[in-house]
Amino acid sequence: MPTLDSSLEQDRVLKGGWYTFWIMKLLLLVGVVDRQILVLAGPPIALTLGLGDGELGTIQGLAVGIFAILAVYPIAWAADRFDRRLVFGLCVLAWSLGTAACGLAQNFGQLLGSAVLIAAGEAGLTPIGMAYVPELFKGRKRQLANSLSYFFVYLGIAAGLALSGGALALIDHVHGDLPASMQSFEAWRLAFFLVALPTPIFLILLAFTKLHYRSEVRQTARKEAPRHNLLPYVKHHRIAVATVFLGTGLFALGIGSYMVWLPVAATRMFGTTPGQNGALMGAATAVGLTIGVGIGTFFVRRMMVRMGAVASIRFFGMALLAAVPVFLAFPFATASWQLFSLYGLLMVANTAAGCALPTIIQDMAPAELRARMAAIWTIVNVLLGGLSPTLVGWLSAILGPEPRTLIVAMGMIAVPAWIASAAAFRLGEKPFAELSRYSNGELAAPEAHASLEERTDR
Repeated sequence: MPTLDSSLEQDRVLKGGWYTFWIMKLLLLVGVVDRQILVLAGPPIALTLGLGDGELGTIQGLAVGIFAILAVYPIAWAADRFDRRLVFGLCVLAWSLGTAACGLAQNFGQLLGSAVLIAAGEAGLTPIGMAYVPELFKGRKRQLANSLSYFFVYLGIAAGLALSGGALALIDHVHGDLPASMQSFEAWRLAFFLVALPTPIFLILLAFTKLHYRSEVRQTARKEAPRHNLLPYVKHHRIAVATVFLGTGLFALGIGSYMVWLPVAATRMFGTTPGQNGALMGAATAVGLTIGVGIGTFFVRRMMVRMGAVASIRFFGMALLAAVPVFLAFPFATASWQLFSLYGLLMVANTAAGCALPTIIQDMAPAELRARMAAIWTIVNVLLGGLSPTLVGWLSAILGPEPRTLIVAMGMIAVPAWIASAAAFRLGEKPFAELSRYSNGELAAPEAHASLEERTDR
């Protein structure tokens, strides 16, 4: 390892940092609950509104996917220029209004429009959630906050499913005891109203966060030099940006199919039921997630002392290579518990590497570009991660109907993808180190000193 990086900041959390962190995690959970209500209430919604499987699938997939991608960059653009509390407050308001509107929908078009509003509002979670952390958490405390954030993404999904199901069950249970005016609404409609009801409280809590914080160093830099512009900045650091985005995209490509196809493979190979698959996969995810967060946080924090910003990118590649033997072992499983145990090991590597992801993306851009850089990263990963199940499905069809061909197809996509991802990160270490020094203000990028007349604000 290189010698001690003198640029490493002192470990500290600025005033209001932890409050801001936990309010953002709360709002992440709220966003997940709103989205999962739409999924879990699918059957009664389809029955009431007369929707077919294609229409319901369009609402649950197309609206949340495509429209979220379309909305994420404009939201990030606004977050880089205006008070993030205001921008994120509008996001919370948008998805809450969309949630309430779902409860009022009378046909496919109205429900689709409501789901689009939910997706557009929730698109602000990732870019704004990544942008504020480096300004409030310094030194190795930033890696701790990022690891916890990654952990709570998965925990939020699990908790969101439980809370969404609980809300639906509660409404069903008390529906007959409600006032007549409320009984006229189906239970699923009342569930949407229930989860949207606390929105004013969330907005008040958000107003006291430090999402808008800007360091004194940044304020001074803005007075001395013009702001960076995204396209010139990316062009100047194109090698570092390309290697990181390629590496993280291949990472998403490799793991994406296992989250979709593994239960199908278990049923084909061992005859497991959906209930058994859910229980085993949930347990494997929980155990792997907990261990992976611990491993990732421990090693990255220690490596940062000697390697500085390069530590996160080096560890990411190491974690991916360590998981390759796990991928190769899947086709040799002889029982479902072995299959899901291997998935648990895979989740350890996936989570350990994933803990470093926010730090990597944050180190790629100065504060005024950070949300937009995170937005572009989100788009790349959603597209490549979503492509993975499709590639595996077509490859499995080519290989034939034998039960194990699906698990083989998953490995044929995942192994090359993760090896190539690790190689991309290794090749990008030196350009990334230079880029992180620019983003942290240690070096002045040439385009940062161009005259305002020569630059177009993007």
